[in-house]
Amino acid sequence: MSQKLKCVIFGDRYVIQDDEYLPEIEKLLKFLDSRSIKAIILSNDDFTEHDDRVKLREKLIEKHQYLDWHIADADKTLRKPSPGAVHSILNQFHLNNNEAIYIGNSDIDMQTAVNSKLLFLNATWYEQQTKYGFNFQQPKDIAHFIDIFCLREHLWSYEIKDGDLEYYALGIYGTREEKYDYSLDAREAAKFGRGHPDFWIKYLLSAVYFSGLHERINYIAPYPGHEQGSTSSMETETITTFAKCFRKSYLLDLIQRHTTSQKSSYARTSGIHLDHFNQLNTVLLNQYPLQNERGNRYKHSPLKRDKTVLVIDDFCTQGYSLEAARVYIQKTGAKVILLSLLKTIWKDYEKILEIEKLSPFKTNQLQPPLKKKKYPFWNYIREEDASQEIRSKLREYDTWSW
Repeated sequence: MSQKLKCVIFGDRYVIQDDEYLPEIEKLLKFLDSRSIKAIILSNDDFTEHDDRVKLREKLIEKHQYLDWHIADADKTLRKPSPGAVHSILNQFHLNNNEAIYIGNSDIDMQTAVNSKLLFLNATWYEQQTKYGFNFQQPKDIAHFIDIFCLREHLWSYEIKDGDLEYYALGIYGTREEKYDYSLDAREAAKFGRGHPDFWIKYLLSAVYFSGLHERINYIAPYPGHEQGSTSSMETETITTFAKCFRKSYLLDLIQRHTTSQKSSYARTSGIHLDHFNQLNTVLLNQYPLQNERGNRYKHSPLKRDKTVLVIDDFCTQGYSLEAARVYIQKTGAKVILLSLLKTIWKDYEKILEIEKLSPFKTNQLQPPLKKKKYPFWNYIREEDASQEIRSKLREYDTWSW
């Protein structure tokens, strides 16, 4: 179920203190007030009546109507990092996990967020005590992140759900229409690392979080570029950070390009006809993909019948790349959810219905005919206003101020 942010849970020490950062922290609290977002501070400390934290607690609660300060044991809140500490709060306000985020600084804060399945924002304005989570150097940066990515009215512009096919896109790709003029920036970001790559990957991953897709997956895998041996140009570090927040693995080299494929943009301008075989016969699955950034590999294939892989590509035209990923992964018994930043306008998605002889971990030379099903482009636009929201959020990304 799609949600948007309704609650922010803070760790306390090294996140909120009565010092030179307090005015900016209070400004963040006021910002949350203005957006009707519940702010909660979660503490393991057992305060004494003379503790300066007691005075700070009373001061902040009096000034900020949406703020609560929970103290473990003192008010029957479980101690961090128990997920019960967070879940009792969410239950009190009838909130789902993906309606909240966690802002912390310590390893205990990180463990609390991970145990509670909350997106973790690492507040580093005092110091960086944990390497996990998305880093923010000042409270204003967190407010910026929340306003741009966490309060959207629309998550997916395009959606196909039919049997074993589940595909989502943020918006429509159309470089000739003004209402899709963000397409140029998306192309620059995805293909060349220019424009606003940070915007696009966080816009995508926040949609994964607030739609709840992250709770259904075990792995995230990018689709490779068209050249032999290439990997995805997506923001690897950002996706890895997101995956770790939920104990998922980012399998950077799961889908491998063993042979250079025909580049679709060149084929279109050159009048060359492409079909599914341009992808099916040039990729395979790595049976022993990288397990982590330290270079360790799986000793056995991680893909099994009870696992689900989230496959991410930059753009989808007719689905040839995503369909290759889907049928290869499904041959292992695993399930697949497909994502792209944008879906090309006017082009129908073409699903592969059946491939009998395909070895997922070996090269294949498949030949026509191929059983397919077309999904007319205009029948699967989920929210037309999503594209307009992308336009406005992209403009605000550079100009935003509180």
